[in-house]
Amino acid sequence: MKRIFTIILTAASFLTAVPASAAKEWKAEKLDKCDPYMKAQGGYGYLVKDDAKAAVWWAEGVYKPMKDTPVATRKAGRVNISTARNEYESFIVVVNPKQDLNKLYVKVKGLPRGVEAKVRKVEYVNVNTPSDSFGYTGQWPDPLPLYSEAESAPAGENTSFWITIKTPESRRKGSYRCRVMLSDGDGWRLKLPVKVKVHSFALPRTVSLSSGYGLWFNHVINYENLATVEQQKEVFYKYLDTHLDYKIAPYDPFLYAPFKTTITGSVEAGDLKVDIDFTEFNKVAAKYFGEGGFNSFVVNVEGLGGAGGNGYTRGKIAGYELGTPEHEAVMAQYLPLLQDGLEKAGVLDKCYIYWGDEPLDGAYPYIREVHTLIKKYAPRIRTFMTEQVTWFESPADFDVADVTDISCVSWNCFDNHNKVYDYNGPGQEVWSYLCCATKYPYFTNFIDHNGIDMRLWEWASYMYGMKGILIWSTTCWNSSSIMPEGQLIDVWDTPDCYGTGQSGKPEFFACGDGIMFYPNNRHPNQDKTTAYTGEPIPCIRLEINRDGIEDYEYLKLLEERIPRMNAADGQAACNLLELPEDVFLDDDADHHEKYYIQDPQFLLERRAQIAALLEKYR
Repeated sequence: MKRIFTIILTAASFLTAVPASAAKEWKAEKLDKCDPYMKAQGGYGYLVKDDAKAAVWWAEGVYKPMKDTPVATRKAGRVNISTARNEYESFIVVVNPKQDLNKLYVKVKGLPRGVEAKVRKVEYVNVNTPSDSFGYTGQWPDPLPLYSEAESAPAGENTSFWITIKTPESRRKGSYRCRVMLSDGDGWRLKLPVKVKVHSFALPRTVSLSSGYGLWFNHVINYENLATVEQQKEVFYKYLDTHLDYKIAPYDPFLYAPFKTTITGSVEAGDLKVDIDFTEFNKVAAKYFGEGGFNSFVVNVEGLGGAGGNGYTRGKIAGYELGTPEHEAVMAQYLPLLQDGLEKAGVLDKCYIYWGDEPLDGAYPYIREVHTLIKKYAPRIRTFMTEQVTWFESPADFDVADVTDISCVSWNCFDNHNKVYDYNGPGQEVWSYLCCATKYPYFTNFIDHNGIDMRLWEWASYMYGMKGILIWSTTCWNSSSIMPEGQLIDVWDTPDCYGTGQSGKPEFFACGDGIMFYPNNRHPNQDKTTAYTGEPIPCIRLEINRDGIEDYEYLKLLEERIPRMNAADGQAACNLLELPEDVFLDDDADHHEKYYIQDPQFLLERRAQIAALLEKYR
């Protein structure tokens, strides 16, 4: 199976075939059903205390704690986690009361200066229709609202808290301690010590892995009753800040500060003039890009039309249709101005033109026409397309690689991952995306799948040389195809995603697909007046997704250090950059079967081994 690491080994040709150090033998389980309980592993987590009032246990933030997950049996009276500087690291604290706790208090105390911690309550949603054959019905954990006041904890079921600690870049190597304090209103108390080991290396302020996450803000406006522009802007910029926290980039951070294009005169009269005002755009660019900011965004270009599964529509600008001399005359002024303005704003290398989506056969000649036009007048603005056809065995007529800088492919549409290496030429990138089509046996973004899915995605992306990830929406909370006018889906009850199938009728896609945030308004059909302007509410999948993005940085840092390593360590590093076939098999060219490891401890062990090498070669 060809992988990126053959390239690394060639570059570091001094390496000899030295076996990797002895480690646990890992093999992927080929399960028929999702197992969030980790039954084959004997469960997960670590028991802190089991007294007359409650059992308390903790686990790493890579699991989905079900309400009936058995109390952990392995004992560990202290939370032990490790982190790089400028990294987020999470753990789960679970309380299983033997009698109802009406007021359960949770607080993190003793944090060193500069270290931040957030406590979130794990809440549950209903899966009434399994997303695929691997998922199943029931209550699944997903929403993570901030913990703000005492919680009730019913007897006989788990009440869980997701605690995330961010260690600043300025923190020195070593360890620090804090504690999680649990108590109720009747005098019960428990102190859970936390030890955080800090590595000597820091993760970059701006992540290496590009991303595009669709923020459908019109849904936010509708659910949160944001009637005024001021309210909308307040919430929108809170979403941008939250995207930065989760190290992902929204499609369009300039929704309320676009550049403004003015076209006067006409081609026929010879007095055509195009002007673009970047005044408001530049303010947002200065705040949200640069070091520590977003690394990618969609630039909205007029006059291109659209392309997709229903064919294509020819673009128009100033009343002129694409393909006419008049249209090209406008674009000959417009595109160079746009490119120049983006460069002056410092974001030219971060933008891409995403104007079509999943085109089928008939749209490809038009895609070539559009991308050729862009390359003629704005060659440094990257062209982008979510493609299906070109990644299967298809006629050369569908190959637009020479005019398309970024090809973004649904993970299930790869016929042969080796094609990534052919595509990754100068200035070209391959991204992948997850959606309702990436069902089992693929890893997915579904609620009713194991937590490892959203972390394994980034490891696989690195392994196959991909430079970006995409999710089509994070706030697709409603579907007009199934809801009457004026009624909204209650995503706090059932976060189902629906679309229109090929028959033209509503079709269930998956549970959680397109939903990575939850509205603050939990009863949108009852409360249609209160303006909800609170912080966005993320989900477990988004937390684990961030861990995967940070893992990608570990892999990149390790790759960069290989030329400085001795032979044995260099070979061990190359082995760590590759996922063995016993745990990850996904290459149609060699195998028809696909399977992925389900135990997240495999990734945690691998991450620790990578960290040890990074510590050795600073």
